[in-house]
Parts: sequence; C-alpha cells; structure tokens
Amino acid sequence: MSPAACIPWWYNTTTGFAGCPYGRRLVGDVTLPDDASAMDWIAVVYSYIPWVVPILVFAELLITRGTRQLSILLFTGSTTLANEFIVKRLLQQPRPGALGPSPGLLTNTDGVHVGSCNISCGMPSSHSTMAIGFLMLTMFDGIMRVIPESASLSQDFRSFRSKKLSPIWQMITVTPLSPKPAMYTLEFLGFFSTWMVLLCPVPLMRVQLYDHSAQQAALGSLLGVVYAMIWFQFARMMVDKYRKWYGKKIFGGVLRHNYGPAAYRVLARPPDIPDEHDQNWQVLQWDAKIVDATETEAKDGDSKSSSSDED
Repeated sequence: MSPAACIPWWYNTTTGFAGCPYGRRLVGDVTLPDDASAMDWIAVVYSYIPWVVPILVFAELLITRGTRQLSILLFTGSTTLANEFIVKRLLQQPRPGALGPSPGLLTNTDGVHVGSCNISCGMPSSHSTMAIGFLMLTMFDGIMRVIPESASLSQDFRSFRSKKLSPIWQMITVTPLSPKPAMYTLEFLGFFSTWMVLLCPVPLMRVQLYDHSAQQAALGSLLGVVYAMIWFQFARMMVDKYRKWYGKKIFGGVLRHNYGPAAYRVLARPPDIPDEHDQNWQVLQWDAKIVDATETEAKDGDSKSSSSDED
C-alpha cells in the first residue's frame, strides 16, 4: 500500500481508480488522459517500453538460458526494488494532480485539470530509471567492445580493403547489451542509436502524461545512470572472474555463460601479401598501440597529389 502522503485526493476504497478525474489508469502505472492527443498516445507507447524490454529479455532467456540476459533481468529487479521500497518511501512525494481539489488542483496551459491516475508515490520515476539505466548499460558495454577496423591498422589504410560490417540480423537483440563480443565503430553507432531512439524519450513521455513531474523524471533518470554504473562495474568483475566458463553450461546445465569479457587480438602480416591469402595472418608478437595519424596521412596525401600533378 502506498504511503498516505502519496494517496491522491480523488481516491477512495469505494470508487477506486474509477474516481480519477483526469483519465483512465492503464496496466503498468500509465495514465491515458481524457481526450488524449496524438502526442499522448505516443507517450503511452513509450511508457510501456521499460516494461516490454524485460519481458522480451525474459523470453530470450528461456530460449538462450544465457547469463547475458540474466544480468539485465537482475538489474531490472534490483533497481525496481530499490526505487519502490526504499527511495520512494523515503521521499514520499505524490504524483502530479494528487493535491486538491482546491486550491492545489493542477491545470495545463488550456486550463484543463490534469494529473496522474496512479496512487503510488512519484519521486523518483521508475520508468525513467529503467529506460536510462538500460541505455547506459548499452553504452558502457558497447564502448568496451569497440575495436578499430582493419583498415586503420594497415600501412596504407586507403587502399586496404576493410572487413565488411556484420549483417544486420547479427546486431538484432532485445537485450540492451552488445550482441557481439566485439564491434566496429559503425556497428556500435547503429546499435546504440537504435536503443537511444527507443529509451531516451521515456522520461519526457512520463511528464507528457502527468504521471510524473519533471523533477521526478529527472531524479529517476539520474538514478538510472548511477544504478547502471554500479551494476556494470559489478557485472564486469563477475565476467572477468568467470571468464574461463564463457561458452560453457553452468549450474548443472541450467544456464549457459554467454556474457564474455571484451577481448581481442591483433593479427599481422607483411604488407605485400594479397588479401585473399588469409592464412598468412599471425598473432602480433610485439606490443602495439594506435596513434593519431591524421596529420601524417594528410601530408602523404599532398605529396602523392603533387607527384601525380608533376607526372
């Protein structure tokens, strides 16, 4: 039961949620306003994304039985419990429109009474926490797995045929973690941009529906960042600790460890070997590093251009 400080003025045990004067309460703590606009409907769809993602991840877990999927579900459960049973009960701030009926009734710019049809506390927004938390995990995990394209390691990267990007079906996943152990820059940008379009608007959409105030959505988003940072560090520690189990079945075959650490090797060969001879690649025995060569390549390009003009 919600703390008494968060119960809205219109709610009673007789009428229940039917007494909400602002609209209709939907499953998942989402309010559908009366005379909903197109933007309101879009906000409703976005409000369900933080719930749809864990459901789809759970379905993927049943298929793959992977620790990668399990990690996201544990993150979802722990952050939701922290918000609902600790943070909200400490702050006890009601949702928009809970105060009233007079003089605290909230109205929009058209003078229409607005507010949330939920009775739980609103500070912070758990929808925002999950959405931004998922987005941060996608970014943290993806950045750790970005590798340079082969062309950037060639002595003449303009003439070296770069390895093709992975087919798009290999990048499709409902789990907000990298679908591959290593990704090229463009693959990461496409993957992260997709999740950003899906998750980034969620806090704004919660404010659009008056299910949360801007402050509640902002704090929820901030907590999402903090939770994601803590969880990612914990997940990295566990992944590194049990890296020898990667690809193997664990817990009596119930799970398969498919959440591996970010690792790759640099292969090298003489520059005069044709691309078709892949067997000539060998593990680089020397220590190597990647440095900025923009200025050097620009000078080389000018030199080659000058030589061409003279010819």
